[in-house]
Amino acid sequence: MLKRWGVAFFGILTSVLILFGAFMPVTPFKEIRLILLQWAMVIAIFAFVLAFFHLIRVNLSRLKAFKQQGIPGLLTVFSALLTLAIVLVQGPEGPYSQLILNAVLIPGETALMGLTAVTLLLAGIRMARVRPGREVVLFIGVAVLMLIGTIPLWPVVGAIASWVRHVPAMAGLRGLVLGVALGTILAGLRFLFGFDRPQSEK
Repeated sequence: MLKRWGVAFFGILTSVLILFGAFMPVTPFKEIRLILLQWAMVIAIFAFVLAFFHLIRVNLSRLKAFKQQGIPGLLTVFSALLTLAIVLVQGPEGPYSQLILNAVLIPGETALMGLTAVTLLLAGIRMARVRPGREVVLFIGVAVLMLIGTIPLWPVVGAIASWVRHVPAMAGLRGLVLGVALGTILAGLRFLFGFDRPQSEK
């Protein structure tokens, strides 16, 4: 009981101090809010470090089944440790660090985004077979328009795709971000007033 109320008390106190620092940026609350946010960043960094070592441990355990999953696990461990060593020696702005970023990470992310677009188009086609409707036709039409609009051969189609990307798509994205923000505020208020507590303490 004491542990549960202690965690809730410190959580509520931290939330109140951060809210006061955000809405009343006077000297004491502003400095306390900055300190708490720096602590949160440090905790997040340690979480990333633990996730990195967890990735190494999981892939090392897969090396036992070398014929099935050993080679991808070995490549993952080798690339992760090599990248870590290069960044530790040269820093994030070093030439080889920037080479890894520009020659491996950014092209990989671009390829994944391209695969995501094609996968969404195929998902729309399968959905049209199972449950046809106007929404499915609109979804497939927009997906095809965005794919064709990236080809610099038809300026009119490219202009329409650019308008769709900057007006309706941006409006939908901002709506999603607004919904996430409102949900986060609601979750914070529920924890602030003690309506919710960690799952491990229920």
